[in-house]
Amino acid sequence: MDNFDDLVYSIRYELDAMQENLNNTDDLDGSEAKVNVLLKWIKNSANTIENKIEDWGV
Repeated sequence: MDNFDDLVYSIRYELDAMQENLNNTDDLDGSEAKVNVLLKWIKNSANTIENKIEDWGV
């Protein structure tokens, strides 16, 4: 597996995690703490994807 395949696999993994976290927001009762945690996880996944793309481009 080459670096591009690794990049695609990593992005897919992070996107799946983001989708799962977004789906979990449907069941929230409006608890600000729970919403903040989910949004932090989603942001972390997005940052991870961005970093992997930047690293691959080097």
